Amino acid sequence: MAKDLVIILAGGSGKRLLLLSAHRAKPAVPYAGTYRIIDFALSNCVNSGLRQVFVLSQYEPRSLWKHLDFGNPWDLTGRGGEVVILQPYIGNVERRWYEGSADAVRRNLHFIEERDPESVLILGGDHVYRMDYRLLLDFHKQKNADLTVAVTRVPPEEAVKFGTCVLDDDKRISQFEEKASSPRSTLASMGIYVFDFKVLAEALQEEDAATAHDFGRDIVPKLIRRGRVYGYEFRGYWRDVGTIASYFESSMALLSQEPPVDLHDPEWPILTKSEDLPPARVLEGSRVEDSLISDGCVIEGTVESSIISPGVVVERGAVVRNSIVFAACSIAPQSRVNLAILDRNTVVAENSKVGFGVNFTPNHAHPVILDSGITITGKDTFLPPGSIIGRNCLVQTSPDITEPIEVESGESLD
Repeated sequence: MAKDLVIILAGGSGKRLLLLSAHRAKPAVPYAGTYRIIDFALSNCVNSGLRQVFVLSQYEPRSLWKHLDFGNPWDLTGRGGEVVILQPYIGNVERRWYEGSADAVRRNLHFIEERDPESVLILGGDHVYRMDYRLLLDFHKQKNADLTVAVTRVPPEEAVKFGTCVLDDDKRISQFEEKASSPRSTLASMGIYVFDFKVLAEALQEEDAATAHDFGRDIVPKLIRRGRVYGYEFRGYWRDVGTIASYFESSMALLSQEPPVDLHDPEWPILTKSEDLPPARVLEGSRVEDSLISDGCVIEGTVESSIISPGVVVERGAVVRNSIVFAACSIAPQSRVNLAILDRNTVVAENSKVGFGVNFTPNHAHPVILDSGITITGKDTFLPPGSIIGRNCLVQTSPDITEPIEVESGESLD
């Protein structure tokens, strides 16, 4: 019997991450050079002593499956540990995709029942934070709760994006609103839930499967009205990195003198699947400031305030500033990359500029999502010599292009 079972919801398409999630699930998006976003939830589980983990995947799962590697990178294999990947399938009754968080768990209840858990901890796979889940589980059991929702304070202007709640003096949730236009509280749900398993199973089975798809919208409000539902206040750093702006800002925060998440803390390591690469080489004549440089990189040019992922080459005379460069990218001599995110295998040929100019016109196709000046290239993009890419651009090209490309600020090319 697994006393506490963990379910990580990792099937989201992550549309607000645009090209970064075009070919991978949001939890599988690279982060901080060597990690994937889901590594934070998985590492929290291991560091909290929780070793029974179900991962519910759906959208573009291949990259996620490869990264999870049956739980080996987190030592979640063998005796007492496992990572079980659950993908939608065609059965005798169900012949459809998951239609929300609650629907995904409902359709896998029989697998959960086989583990006979007392409590079920449900997590999102797309948040960056360090959290000792043992404290949350202890709180849940001390309150004899049917459901405990982990909550954290957010700025008032951000509260509209979350489910928010009001707690009484005993930390019981008295009011809950899902993405209200005028929230009465800034205590936001973190998308982390602890359910008494019997309560969870009953709530999911009695709901109309055709309409009750989400925990925040459908299940949580109903249990608040009739059960013992509490809010556990988390006071540490937590960030939903589901938008380009939040992803970029939280990544850049890692370059500060006191980063909000200490990736070097031996007491709470963030574990990941690593590649067998040689050490990074920073050669004579190069300059690196306030940056993260991963294994396998060769730096001959200038890198400032940037995150450089494994196997990246920055050639002599090239400059990378305020940018995130995914694995196996190459920036050729006399090229400039500024305020950009380059997806895997992007090649910036000589004398090219990515993130160029003072025109910060929002992206015409995605004006709300891409308006802070960040330019993004898609996976395997090739920018021929002399290409010029402006601000707030989305660029996806094929390797057979030979003529220089010019994309004005706010435009997209695919």
